[in-house]
Amino acid sequence: MTAQFRLLVRPKLRRELAMLEHAAASQPGSLRDREFRALKLGLKALAEGREDEYAGKRLGYSASHYDLRDCAELKVPVVPESRHGHDLGPSHRLIYREFEADDGGPPYREAVCFAPRSSDLPFQIAGARLGREVGQRVPELVHLPNHRPTFQRGAAEPTGPPRLPLPPDLRKALAAASNVAPAHGAVMPRPSPGRLAQRRIDKPCSREL
Repeated sequence: MTAQFRLLVRPKLRRELAMLEHAAASQPGSLRDREFRALKLGLKALAEGREDEYAGKRLGYSASHYDLRDCAELKVPVVPESRHGHDLGPSHRLIYREFEADDGGPPYREAVCFAPRSSDLPFQIAGARLGREVGQRVPELVHLPNHRPTFQRGAAEPTGPPRLPLPPDLRKALAAASNVAPAHGAVMPRPSPGRLAQRRIDKPCSREL
């Protein structure tokens, strides 16, 4: 399927993907192998605009949660989970955001984190990586409607994230990078080791799927 988005992968997630890939190569069929394959497919779905093929929804904010109104989740099945004979649904979450492009090309999607859903771990990781604080509203998101975090099934909520203007930090990082994908591309090519070493750890990185 033709790619519709240029995909950005945050540095920590990119490193986690590399570690999962290494573990998958040495331990075929293991949990890490299944996580690697599921994450790779999830990232590909984001680039191709196929999020509706996964259960997922736009995230929200409450006084006991991070303000993630600019994010959405893919509910990614990795391992079957059940309680008292009841299927608990997809075991992992892939959290992402979406931004307009400044160059007239396809919009960007930024993959923030991928983790098992137990104990709200993906949302805790996403909030920390985005510099958010629990119970604190993000001023830049004040114009967005709030979808309170809910565990209700079948709720009529938006699936994808709101498309926002490219934030200054991402714009600066992309302008500084020499490997920004052309307008017709969706996934940025893998950076060379030399260039990767020169980047600050908090800048978004790209990953070839």
